[in-house]
Amino acid sequence: MKKFTTLAAGLLFAGAAVAMDCTDCHEPIDLTMHTESEATLATCNDCHGMGDAHAPDPEIHTPELTIKECSDCHGMN
Repeated sequence: MKKFTTLAAGLLFAGAAVAMDCTDCHEPIDLTMHTESEATLATCNDCHGMGDAHAPDPEIHTPELTIKECSDCHGMN
């Protein structure tokens, strides 16, 4: 039983750690415009209030994270 519980916990954690595709819930963004304007995660929070609806892991998602880095990890095309 302990092995099953450990396996289940591991699978749940792994599933939660996978980067989600933002376009599953949201319209695609204009990546070119956001890249040219040097948008960062802090910009997303300031302009779009992303922090109100999402709680990203602060160790990975620093305010300086660029939109290109977000796009690469989350498949925002």
